[in-house]
Amino acid sequence: MIQRAQTIYLAFAFGCMVVLLFFPIFSIEANSLDGDVFLTAFFGKDGLVGDGLPAGSFPMSYIFIGLAVLTFACILLFKKRPRQLLLTRLNFILHLLLVIGVYSFYYFGASLVETGVANAHGVEVDVVFIMELGFYFLIPTLAFLFLAIRGIKRDENLVNSLDRIR
Repeated sequence: MIQRAQTIYLAFAFGCMVVLLFFPIFSIEANSLDGDVFLTAFFGKDGLVGDGLPAGSFPMSYIFIGLAVLTFACILLFKKRPRQLLLTRLNFILHLLLVIGVYSFYYFGASLVETGVANAHGVEVDVVFIMELGFYFLIPTLAFLFLAIRGIKRDENLVNSLDRIR
């Protein structure tokens, strides 16, 4: 039954994951105490990319694409509710780990960036993290996945109750 509410929730979660491929999550600015800009970077689909950073950062787009494909697979498994429920729960846990990682780096990573720039340039800097549009698409995806899990469980309970009546 592809027209169920959980399919809509999974489609919204898929849309949020696709949006994360096009917009950065947050940007970082590192300014010295005398006003010189040492680092301007964006954290998004390509990982942490910016001036003054070493190349070879892990592209986050691989994670975003993997979670989007997993969400799309959950949509296509509408005929196999137990497997759909299992994959949606796995998707929820993986996305929760991603959100915890991004938010912890956002709130606690300033000291890491400060020491990295200080070691590279030998200058004390003040690091500022600025939220970008992608930052606001991380949490709704969790909510949509949670609502999809509830909808799948509700359908499974309905089918099981009808089996008991027969």
